[in-house]
Amino acid sequence: MPNLTLRGCCIGTGRPKVIIPIVERTESAILKKAAAFSTLKADCVEWRADWFDAVSDVNALVHCLHGLRAALGEKLLLVTFRTQAEGGKKPLAQEEYAAFCTTVCASGCADLLDIEFFPNRKALPALIAQAHAAGIAVVCSSHDFEKTPPKEELVRRMTAMQQAGADLPKLAVMPRSRADVLELLAATAEMTDLHPETPVITMSMGALGGVSRLCGEAFGSAMTFANPGTASAPGQVPLDVVNAVLDSLAL
Repeated sequence: MPNLTLRGCCIGTGRPKVIIPIVERTESAILKKAAAFSTLKADCVEWRADWFDAVSDVNALVHCLHGLRAALGEKLLLVTFRTQAEGGKKPLAQEEYAAFCTTVCASGCADLLDIEFFPNRKALPALIAQAHAAGIAVVCSSHDFEKTPPKEELVRRMTAMQQAGADLPKLAVMPRSRADVLELLAATAEMTDLHPETPVITMSMGALGGVSRLCGEAFGSAMTFANPGTASAPGQVPLDVVNAVLDSLAL
């Protein structure tokens, strides 16, 4: 499996790396949570900036980013603005989304930046290039909260992300049946076996898809999201359970 090393954390080799989300509304609450998370058994903290009440204030955004970087120490920081269309808290026009990405890149605080695939298809190569120029790796994400597309479509999306320059293609889909979970896992395995240019992050959401968040080492998903007390997506498994299962399933 390919790998990506950030702050000494090798993503794509061995045990899937664990991400825990911060979904607070104020800077004080965000930084308090970050300080608590800095001691937990997790590799990366995702800041869901779409939850931040002052996200549209550039100065407040930058100040919070610097606070997060200081609070997390050497733990990886993934910065995400999840738009409402992709399951997030707020809508954001394309120009505003690009400006958000520019601010994050200029801050020098993020290790990883989430860039949404479908809303940014035309601008994707430029947004990724901007992040890379700032030394930031890109998680390119696509979410489907209604269904699980066929395996061929899932693979097609992830390879398109790779071709645009993404470091970590990411898919989150909703299963309607057990077969849908298998479809997602088959697409993950195919990416790892046949398109190994990058690690990938995949998950089948909801309770039915919970197994997909735990078997990444066997099927090829390099990272997984865990619930440290407040979930940011349907079906996130509690952090202590994720760690226990990943340890027991280590290959």
